[in-house]
Amino acid sequence: MTSLSRRGLLGAAAGSAAAVAAGATSAHAKPGRGPGHGHGPGHRRGQADLVLHGGSVLLLDRRFTVAEAVAIRGGVVVATGASRELRRWIGRRTEVVNLHGRTALPGINDSHVHGIRTGLALPPYNIDVGLSSIADVAAAVGEAAAAAEPGAWIRGKGWNQDDFAEGRAPTRQDLDAVSPDNPVALLDWSNHQLWVNSRALEVAGITASTQPPAGGVIVKDGSGQPTGLLFETAMGLVNQHIPPFTEEEQTGALQNNISLLLSQGITSYTEPGVGAVQRQIYERLAAAGELRMRVTALLSRDDDTYPVNADQVREILAGRGGRGSGRFRVNGVKLRADGVPIASRTAWMREPYVGGGRGSLVTDGSTDTEKVAELLEMIALVEAAGLQVGTHATGDAAIDVVAEGYARAARGRGRGHGRGRKHRHYVIHGDFAWPETLRLLARSGAGINFNPNIKQLIADSQPGVVGPERAAYQSPYAAALRAGVRVASSSDSPNVVPDWRQGLETILLRQGLSGEVSGPGQRIGLRPALESYTTVGAWQDHAEGWKGSLERGKVGDVCVLDGRLVDRKGRLALPAGEISGLGVAMTVVGGEVAYTAEDAAQRREATAAAGVSWASKPDPGGMCRHC
Repeated sequence: MTSLSRRGLLGAAAGSAAAVAAGATSAHAKPGRGPGHGHGPGHRRGQADLVLHGGSVLLLDRRFTVAEAVAIRGGVVVATGASRELRRWIGRRTEVVNLHGRTALPGINDSHVHGIRTGLALPPYNIDVGLSSIADVAAAVGEAAAAAEPGAWIRGKGWNQDDFAEGRAPTRQDLDAVSPDNPVALLDWSNHQLWVNSRALEVAGITASTQPPAGGVIVKDGSGQPTGLLFETAMGLVNQHIPPFTEEEQTGALQNNISLLLSQGITSYTEPGVGAVQRQIYERLAAAGELRMRVTALLSRDDDTYPVNADQVREILAGRGGRGSGRFRVNGVKLRADGVPIASRTAWMREPYVGGGRGSLVTDGSTDTEKVAELLEMIALVEAAGLQVGTHATGDAAIDVVAEGYARAARGRGRGHGRGRKHRHYVIHGDFAWPETLRLLARSGAGINFNPNIKQLIADSQPGVVGPERAAYQSPYAAALRAGVRVASSSDSPNVVPDWRQGLETILLRQGLSGEVSGPGQRIGLRPALESYTTVGAWQDHAEGWKGSLERGKVGDVCVLDGRLVDRKGRLALPAGEISGLGVAMTVVGGEVAYTAEDAAQRREATAAAGVSWASKPDPGGMCRHC
């Protein structure tokens, strides 16, 4: 297919007059209220800064309109419609892009991305351990230890026990032979399991008699000795001894993350949990005009961990500061209810896992009743402060508690409480939210945020963890929509690659990595699937008035695909199984081209993660095996 042309030639635009489409909605834009609005320097009345024409421009408005062209001026969409009708917006300084039949849609809103962590998960900050065997991981650690200073920490990211050829859990002894003197800490793909060597346990003072903190697990062998695996809050016993990344390193990691996201067509994301240093990085870049996309943040503790009791929530609220402006805004606080429903079995479930155990809440308390009360109080504190709550909850029992907390907030219990509905609290992940709980969330005006890329990754192994019925139900898109819940989709990068096209494909097909279908009854259609990546993410951010669609007056954020996703009637234009193979040709933020696949330098920046297991794809039709 012919490459995109960025030459602003009036003659080339005039040549598109033969193209026809349904009536344009061109008119002068209404003033917007969100960041990025306003006319640029030297702007001329009636002349657009950027016009994209000659393709299928999916507006994601209420009518699911497919136009042929879009014009952007001063960072704002001023017209959409047929190519010939938008010629009047083209002047000498207008940049004109011929889409050559490709599909353009609103910039993707990935509503759950650990931005700085994504950058830090890439070399040189962490070694890649998303490998197919324990032996391969040990070899990679050995190479890093040989090159490291004596006593320096070896950090890695990405391992997945389900992928190991040895068919067993890793142990500290696997790492001791290759790194006896350097402490090693390897985070798994999910960020909920830490694999360390004996030297790291020694530094942390973890012995057979060490008791884990509330919500944590220190895995021990038959003789009662630590095996080197730490789950959930127990990871903090080691993490507190690892030197933190410098502010300079975190800033560089954030810019690497943004380059990666722009190459995916993502123009906006939610950063779920920033401490004081990370917030300062975002605010400094935003103030300097160097934050290249829009970021909404939830607050966490200053050490970048999530609160486990009400006192820690009070500390966060006491130091919360302002709400931000421009491209960086703070909306609320991130809480965490439980763990994850994978091999570690730390999500809190109503019924036991296959093999036993139900997991637990991670909040403080010696009993389930005390833990539940603590979590409800934490939600109430954030609600009373007038902020949004985003709570990590994956097990059905944990989601039940969170939904009850949101319902209480919506009912406005007691003096000083606002109406929870207006704050748009939401459940993060929500893997096993059953219909009755989803209906409670809907009545409370709360949302839910699913991760289809994770669904694809763990679908094949889930029956062995939670049983076939619960495995098929996991990420219940159809049930949530039937209940009336606002459903957003996100990647949860760096736990998986931030590829919304793979996510969209998984939503439509419900296939695991093997290709086997998991829960066909939870499939939904193309329109709500696309809305979950655009308009609903904007709603979650309290920003649907100015972003999320390509309607007039909204910000000119655009993702251009290197092919046709939809036809002129908004129908899928290719087999669903081929969606993940569509490349991103161009990304536009506020009317300015922020990424184009034709720019070799931008491609190099965006593909700095090439070869890193969680961020690379071995073929255009599928997600990486180890991400």
